[in-house]
Amino acid sequence: MTNETETQGTANDALGSVETVYRMDWRRSYPESVVRVWAAISTAEEISAWMKYPTRLEARLGGVIHIDFSAQGSLEGVVCEFEPLRSLIYTWGDSLVKWEIEDVAGETRLHLAHVGVQPELAAGLGAGWHAFLDQLQDYLMGSSRHERYRELKSRYESEVQRIGVL
Repeated sequence: MTNETETQGTANDALGSVETVYRMDWRRSYPESVVRVWAAISTAEEISAWMKYPTRLEARLGGVIHIDFSAQGSLEGVVCEFEPLRSLIYTWGDSLVKWEIEDVAGETRLHLAHVGVQPELAAGLGAGWHAFLDQLQDYLMGSSRHERYRELKSRYESEVQRIGVL
């Protein structure tokens, strides 16, 4: 006769893996309502307008986000969290993009995090998201500015080297 402990097996003492995960974070404030900013970051038509690439977004948990970057290819992800007027999280390749917004004293505070960034892509992703946030601001404010991606990429490359990511 075996005892209950033997039939359940013994504890597994194997350690889990420990890895470095790179993330990038941006914080912005907009003199717009949470409702307005939420619409800009969570509806396909508005994302397409400020990101300037055709976007499809199924605004629900498990929905698909698809962005067509034309000559650079496209990206398709899955919505992992959809909490209206608060947060939107979706996969971006093998990483996660997290948008969080909140009303603070009548303005909207936005926090964008890209988690699981591959080190060799950090400078390009950093410059890309930074430029997209500039475009979002311009879209919300009804203004425009010159394209800053190249300038920003150079700055992000310097920062990645400075902190020793690569």
